[in-house]
Amino acid sequence: MKKFIKDLRQKGTAHTQAILQGNAPPLASKPGPNHTASDLARWTFNYFYSSQNGQFQARAKSESTLGDNDHFGYVVWPVIIMVQAAAEALSSIDKAAVDKSLSALQAYWNPERSGFCAWKMFPGNEDIYYDDNGHAAQALISMFEATNDLKHLKQAKAILTNLIMPAAEKDGGVPWHTNNQNCRNACSTGPAAVAALRIYNIQRDDGLLKFAERALQWLVTNLRDPEDGLIWDSYVMDENGNRNINKMKWTYNTGFAIHGFALLYGITKNQEHLNNAIGFAKAAMNPNGPLFDRSIPKPQDRMYSDSSFFLHHLVDGYHALAQLNVPENLVQEIFRIANWGRTWMFDRDDGLYFRGSSPYTISQPLTDKFNQQFGMNKNLEVNSQERNEQGNLCKTLIGNAGWIRILSMAEQLSSNHRS
Repeated sequence: MKKFIKDLRQKGTAHTQAILQGNAPPLASKPGPNHTASDLARWTFNYFYSSQNGQFQARAKSESTLGDNDHFGYVVWPVIIMVQAAAEALSSIDKAAVDKSLSALQAYWNPERSGFCAWKMFPGNEDIYYDDNGHAAQALISMFEATNDLKHLKQAKAILTNLIMPAAEKDGGVPWHTNNQNCRNACSTGPAAVAALRIYNIQRDDGLLKFAERALQWLVTNLRDPEDGLIWDSYVMDENGNRNINKMKWTYNTGFAIHGFALLYGITKNQEHLNNAIGFAKAAMNPNGPLFDRSIPKPQDRMYSDSSFFLHHLVDGYHALAQLNVPENLVQEIFRIANWGRTWMFDRDDGLYFRGSSPYTISQPLTDKFNQQFGMNKNLEVNSQERNEQGNLCKTLIGNAGWIRILSMAEQLSSNHRS
């Protein structure tokens, strides 16, 4: 832990300051073991972005890509998260990469629906997911915060007011896909509420505040497990109006709740909102709870079992609540997560990260190292999402974008603690 923070201070801050002062070029070489979020972001952009095709793409068909005819281009979700990562880690040092990332994202935009399609826009494309667009609104707000360009904020607000908020008018919950209004999903409701509050903090639009408060209360009322305090995934309403709850628990759904209530408290100073945020955070950090890999014997050694593409949203929630200095161990938890990724998920061979958090799902050598470290005897449990269509290990755009964001937040907190 201490070494991680020391590396951030000695290497990351000094190099970033040198770039800002014009004394060093942006890093574009393969990241070493002491890399910063910006190092990883530059390398990730270089690895996945095709100037020839103007898109983010993989080297072979793998998770979240199309096939060879589309040059293994990514669907919109990974592109969205990469845009947010670029806003946070590259906006001050590589404007060209940021601009190209934004341009790649806009190819998915459906102007008539005020939303991004799952794949690039073509006439009649109605394949639009509310959760994708909640994430997109967040990415565009981050881009506005980085560039002060109002067009990004306007597009984020259009997504909320024209696409997402009308779908939540009935009860406050947001569906998953535009073609199915009979479900309500935490993964759609949470990011939309957070995005609305982030815009409210900039523009003071009371309609956004009202929507967000209602949406977050809907999460508590409908999808909070009363036993462990975590957020369930979703429910589907049958023809009789009965709710069939999907009780799966992912880190990001509780992360959105933490983030949303922390922001809501900052706006309203309502103690109940702060209590909700703290309660969710404590439930999420319980190493004996369902969010952790409980196969690791000692609770203090356990890591969250989700992949980085979910986990970075939980860290986002922790980060927002950490600004309020409660609970006190939130900052250390963020450092611990970042350090886990750097230790176990970073591949020195190619300078990129695997997408997961469980070393024993990657390779036999990592499984052996993991067993030795924690006194276990696990077998390799192959995660197909870490492999391409041929079964070979590969890296993914969203996996690296998620780790970039986690490292960025850890670096920011390290800088704040130093100042």
